[in-house]
Amino acid sequence: MKKKRIPLYLLGLVALSLLFVGVGFYIFLITEIPSVKALKDLTNKPVSRIYGINDQVVYVVVPDNKISVPYNKIPKHVREAFLAAEDAEFFTHAGVEFKSIVRALAMNVIHGRVVQGGSTITQQVIKALILGPEKSMMRKVREAILAYRLETYLTKQEILNVYLDNIYMGQGVYGVEAASQVYFGRHVWEISRAEAALLAGLVQAPARYTPRRHPGLARMRQLYVIDQLWKKGFVDEKKKDAMLKEKTHLTEDDGIFADTYFKSAVCKYVEDKYGRGIFARRALKVYATVDPVFQRAAESAVRKGLAAYDERQGEYSVSYRLDRKKWEGLMKSAERDLTLTPLSPGLAYSLLVSERVAGGYAVFAGTHRGFMKMSDFPFKPGDVVKGLYDGADKKKTPLFSPVRSSDIEGALVCMDVNTGYLYAVVGGREFERSPYNRALSAKVQPGSAFKPFIYLAALEKGYDLDSIIMDEPKTYGGGRGKTWVPKNYDGTYSGPITLRDAIAFSKNAATVRLLEEVGVGPVKKVLRDLGINEEVEDDLSIALGTSNLTLLDLVKGFSAFANGGARVKPVMIRRIEDGQGEVLEEHGPEKASVIDASIAFKMNTLLKGVTTYGTAKAASRLGYPVAGKTGTTNSFYDALFVGYSPHICTGVWAGFDQRTSLGKAESGGRVALPIWMKFMGSAMRRFPPDDFAPPAPPEPVPQPETPAAPASPPAPKEPGYDL
Repeated sequence: MKKKRIPLYLLGLVALSLLFVGVGFYIFLITEIPSVKALKDLTNKPVSRIYGINDQVVYVVVPDNKISVPYNKIPKHVREAFLAAEDAEFFTHAGVEFKSIVRALAMNVIHGRVVQGGSTITQQVIKALILGPEKSMMRKVREAILAYRLETYLTKQEILNVYLDNIYMGQGVYGVEAASQVYFGRHVWEISRAEAALLAGLVQAPARYTPRRHPGLARMRQLYVIDQLWKKGFVDEKKKDAMLKEKTHLTEDDGIFADTYFKSAVCKYVEDKYGRGIFARRALKVYATVDPVFQRAAESAVRKGLAAYDERQGEYSVSYRLDRKKWEGLMKSAERDLTLTPLSPGLAYSLLVSERVAGGYAVFAGTHRGFMKMSDFPFKPGDVVKGLYDGADKKKTPLFSPVRSSDIEGALVCMDVNTGYLYAVVGGREFERSPYNRALSAKVQPGSAFKPFIYLAALEKGYDLDSIIMDEPKTYGGGRGKTWVPKNYDGTYSGPITLRDAIAFSKNAATVRLLEEVGVGPVKKVLRDLGINEEVEDDLSIALGTSNLTLLDLVKGFSAFANGGARVKPVMIRRIEDGQGEVLEEHGPEKASVIDASIAFKMNTLLKGVTTYGTAKAASRLGYPVAGKTGTTNSFYDALFVGYSPHICTGVWAGFDQRTSLGKAESGGRVALPIWMKFMGSAMRRFPPDDFAPPAPPEPVPQPETPAAPASPPAPKEPGYDL
């Protein structure tokens, strides 16, 4: 049989169809691919700076957490590190490097995972700034076309500059300048070759290679970049060896990019006043009152103080559970980290629970078998838990104690008692977990920390330090026919007691009786005089701190005692300037005398009794003259301590957001006072150890001079005696 031939017209139709499809596909690509022209005119986002009390930059506020740097400000060794890691042939290819794609594919197959990327730096710019992270064949085709276009539209230097300014570097920041600040606390032109290699190693997988969480993986990637620098001819053997020997030191936080409660409060004030999005439109200079040393000390004190509470009252928790077949991988990964950062006493580590043994658990820290002592047994093999390293025994076995955790929160405010400048504000345990500012916004019951205002009202009505009040149970009428009896914390009553002892030992029964004698009205006046404008009920229960005040209210009120009787307005921002240096607003200290100096001195004497022999006598161990008052609310919901020196006043609060009891005996003296002492023990070194000065004696009123007696008239002359 003869084969049937396909008619020519059918072949023509097929060819024409293919032609139409090809042309249509080409037109689709051309019309659907965005332009690269926008990359030519990338404008730097405005960078606003927040300055501290010493006029040094403490924080930056910039959209996308990115700071652009001119090409000539990026050192050659930084550029070379990124070229070696990502695209060594960048200056010779035309945007797409097919050899690199094949080589990367082979390396990834050999290692069984992604160790190299095939995209050129030009393609990465297209992916990051135009097309996005979508993975599809169509996107790869568009990426290649745009890469060729970009190579003809921008110079190689311009493309590399765009890349180094916009590449994601982990920790929420973009570009090499922001990364240098976050990881090393320095400008990109100040970092070393080894540090540049560490940064270049992050690009492939910033979350996986972040040196803060995975120092072992970060080091492994850094070594790869250093090796590539040598293999590609960017450095010689001598420089390679020097880079391998250099120790890379990281900052403890994100530096000027760190998100803190103080920074957040400043930004909120600016946006509330000048409009949301102001930082995206204008570059501002905000001269704040924050002291960066105090701020870090405050954050550390709150963290450590709440961790100490967790050890008493927290619960054991499991981070996650691992199948036995995955144990080896976890142990090897942890061992890489421990090789760089060995176990250090007092620090917490992730531990793999191996088995239950006598007196605790066998655990693995990396590949090292250790022992975690426990009296109860809540864990199972395969649990990954947190353990505090306590050192090693005689056999060099690592010893750990389990870490407990809870949802307790804390807050701290430190203010200069003479200027009102806020030096430190901590609004919670961890800003990333909960940005709500409990120091400035939360209204809490102050408990006994409210009592000083009652004693101030009493002094102003004529009471003295040694005036006697009765400390004994008394029944008072309440609402709806109910009655209540104020009880002392320790259940003991002293009978007749002086004012100084009543407040030193925080006697509830005596304070309610004092308020009954003084009246609620004078206490309300005291609060208004001190600038505390919260509503207070006409009820004797306010003596026990049932009113709702912010922590800043208490600090503001106590500061008037410390400075000799002046109400001082809290100041967080001293000055705001625009990009041209024009002053938009300015704030200085605002003081007004509201308490007689002699009464303010008596208040200091009363509250020094608290820290000398009363409920906060532990504060006397600091070795500085200090005064203050503990506060604990009913059922131990809130724990407070507000205390001060002649220079600064600091308030601390601890509690749960969901009004949960802290636990029996978890009082202000036990929870809040240690945090206050930790912070103030460091902060007060800045100032001389002055005591609270008594008021200057009044100058004597000049008395009118007694007029001189008139001179006696001359005696009459006797005749015959002229001489």
